[in-house]
Amino acid sequence: MCALVLATGCDGIDLRKLVTQHEARTRVVTEPAGPNCEHGGKAVLSGLDLDEDGVLGDAEVTGTEYVCATLAPGVLVRTRQLPPGEPCALGGQLTLAGTDLDGDGVLSDDEVTREVHGCLEPAPVLAQVRPLLTPPFVCRYDNALMEAGVDLNGNGVLDDDELRAAARLCADPAVTLLRQRPEPEGPDCTAGGTRVEAGVDDNRNTALDDAEVRATAYVCQRSATHDGTYAVENAADLEALKALTSIRGDLSIENTEVTAVVLPGLVSVEGSLSIHGNPGLMQVNLPGLRYVGETLSIRDSAQLNELRIGPQTLEALPPVRVHSLALASLPAVSSLSGLAAVTPRFDLSLLNTGVLWSPGTFPHVQALAGSLTVHANPALELLPLSALAQVDGSIVISGNPMLQSLEGLGPLTMVGGGLDISSNNALTHLSGLEQLSAVKRVITVMNNARLLDVRFDGLREAGSLIVAGNAVLEQVGPMPSLFRVQGDVSLAENPRLLRATELPALQSMGGALFVTLNPLLTDLSGFQQVTWMSGLYVTGNEALEDLGTLGSLHTVGTLEVRENAAMTALHLDALARVRDAFIVTDNPRLPSCWATMLADDVYTGPPEERRIWNNDSVTPCQL
Repeated sequence: MCALVLATGCDGIDLRKLVTQHEARTRVVTEPAGPNCEHGGKAVLSGLDLDEDGVLGDAEVTGTEYVCATLAPGVLVRTRQLPPGEPCALGGQLTLAGTDLDGDGVLSDDEVTREVHGCLEPAPVLAQVRPLLTPPFVCRYDNALMEAGVDLNGNGVLDDDELRAAARLCADPAVTLLRQRPEPEGPDCTAGGTRVEAGVDDNRNTALDDAEVRATAYVCQRSATHDGTYAVENAADLEALKALTSIRGDLSIENTEVTAVVLPGLVSVEGSLSIHGNPGLMQVNLPGLRYVGETLSIRDSAQLNELRIGPQTLEALPPVRVHSLALASLPAVSSLSGLAAVTPRFDLSLLNTGVLWSPGTFPHVQALAGSLTVHANPALELLPLSALAQVDGSIVISGNPMLQSLEGLGPLTMVGGGLDISSNNALTHLSGLEQLSAVKRVITVMNNARLLDVRFDGLREAGSLIVAGNAVLEQVGPMPSLFRVQGDVSLAENPRLLRATELPALQSMGGALFVTLNPLLTDLSGFQQVTWMSGLYVTGNEALEDLGTLGSLHTVGTLEVRENAAMTALHLDALARVRDAFIVTDNPRLPSCWATMLADDVYTGPPEERRIWNNDSVTPCQL
């Protein structure tokens, strides 16, 4: 009975130990460089002094908090494990970061400027094997691709945004076996993960043995997830970020004084990843990154000269999957080889960088659902997109003064938007676009100072075509396969253009033909098979003597011929109808009577839109 215990005592029971409150004590020991502290630091041990000897013994330790040194001067990081509950249902890690203001080597509470909860969110790993249908192929037969990832949405299906790893192998997917094994912390998964293996059951024991493994991939699962946006404003914020593997939101590192962004453990960012406006930044190294749900954008960092994202071996699969990739105002970045694994699905833009030429860059980018922009890169000699076959949006290649050819776009077959090739002053030919068959909107070739010809060997259809302001351009064509232009064709202000020729298949134009201010142009025979166009506008072409090379033109909406100094005849012998306007003016050598007779025969539009004046009114016309 309890009353008897207090009154008389009980043999074997020390009442003093039952009621004594033991003092909480701590002990600080050196923590060597390792998994708990990358650069070493201190371990703060805590517990109750059960034996009351005034010292926290090893057996009395119930908690450990690490205070880790960093490469950022004066910045310390404290970490400790969180039990399951709030705010991490399955447990996790609390990371505190700040500057050691008093220099005592311990980050006190009043020195903490950033607190981060990294919560454990394990998800099952899924894997599949499918036929490999796109190059490069590694086998003569049975090319297959093993893909693996984490089932984030729990639907039991490996969705595109869940892919984290892949590997090629030589095997029939129908008879390929898969197995998974835990992968400890190491070079393949900095925070551990799952090793996925694929092979063929050669000994028919229904299990994949070690000797039967033909391909291996690593899925580095989430071990610490931050829920929400994470903004880095200083070195302490960046050090705290190193404890995370996944961010469910945006990650921004903007307008800071950091000199290096090295995050080996970061695997995925579900929102956008922005590294902007960091004037002292020289290095970005994200070797573990595998997924960015929105745009990966790096810009406005004048000293950045080392850029490495994802695995650095060309054979490594899968690529780093990002929605879009934007690199801008990075004058010290001379190579993109460190981005070989990055694969944008939508847009890719390269603006004002120091890139020269990076062979093997973007080998996995075979299609873009958005647009490609390569603009104002002063040293770029060749385009780094040797696998790109289709762009659903537009392509802009402009303002690259050292670009010598378009060979980097060799596999390109289709552009769903426009194609703009402008102001590339070293470009002499459009070689590299031999496979291009369709551009759905406008092809613009403008202000390329050394371009000699505009040639598209495989082009079959285009929305419109504009060739303008190319200082030494002599010829438009050949385009032997072009049979349809949906809109206009404009040849304008090309001072040395002699001819537009060798378009033998072109019979259909949905728009107008504009021929304007080409002083040496004499030959438009490339349009000799065209029978209909919405308008024919020929203005200010000093050497053009007649339009006889448009010999098949039957119907036109507007005919406008003005200010052509050498023109002596129209010679539109097949023309039968002009519907909307007939304007022939200011052609000093063209007898007005030829224009008048033609208008009488073919013009059916409003009388006020028939204008024939300031031509040669003296020379007679004889049939």
